[in-house]
Amino acid sequence: MVTGASTGIGYAAVKRLADNGWHVWGGTRSGADASKLERHDGVSSLRIEVTDESSLKMAFDEVAARRGSMGLDLLIVNAGIVVGGPLEYVSQADWRQQLDVNVVGVASSIRYALPLLRTSHRSRIIVVGSINSRVGLPLLSPYAASKHALVGLISSLRQELGPDGPRITLIEPGAVQTPLWEKVERASHNIYQGLPTEGRHEYGSFLERAITNTSETKRRGIHPDRVATVIEKCAVRRCPPRRRLVGRDARIAAMLSGLLPGRFFDVLVRRSRSVRISSQVTDG
Repeated sequence: MVTGASTGIGYAAVKRLADNGWHVWGGTRSGADASKLERHDGVSSLRIEVTDESSLKMAFDEVAARRGSMGLDLLIVNAGIVVGGPLEYVSQADWRQQLDVNVVGVASSIRYALPLLRTSHRSRIIVVGSINSRVGLPLLSPYAASKHALVGLISSLRQELGPDGPRITLIEPGAVQTPLWEKVERASHNIYQGLPTEGRHEYGSFLERAITNTSETKRRGIHPDRVATVIEKCAVRRCPPRRRLVGRDARIAAMLSGLLPGRFFDVLVRRSRSVRISSQVTDG
């Protein structure tokens, strides 16, 4: 089962797994995306809204009816959104939506999958996080907070499930080439235009840099297939890694964060020309 399978990493994971002999259920929110998935052999679609418990229950009940005592071998939790902007101007409603999708939605997806995962031999859970699970960037505090929260969620869950439970891997990619970036560019302009004068004075340089660098980020990001390849390798390994960085930019950011004193790293990030911003856009 793959949530957030319409585009990007989720879609690439569905396609790769199906091409390699897996029977895959891809979760989407639209009929058009469901039809696109089902054109691939070995793929079934499910309508899933991760913030709606009844939607999740229906989806996993359908899988249970099809699989019976065989259970579920692999859950890939990919659905998410990005909420960004200066913290002073991010509403409580936006914060709630960010955490509801990226944290509660992840927990709920795993919750409904666990009975199926327990009945399968050597089952796996793979959660798609971000380098923002380790590093926060200016103007991305809601998104970074949600990705940091996944680290604590997964750490606690491993203890609950114990050595006989599903193995869990957190995938932490850097920039990825997905349709997300067209939405990012539009959202960045909207945030900038919506700021009051004092907001533009305080944060305008960050936002202008973000808008300028969106196309560069889209160009230099890795292809989703590379992330899908890593996901499949983690799924079939006897002892999968607990966390897995994907992409040169992610590895460099994690290395610098670990090696440099916090003050110097903060200065480096603030001066970096790789700042990115987006607001309430679907992550896959």
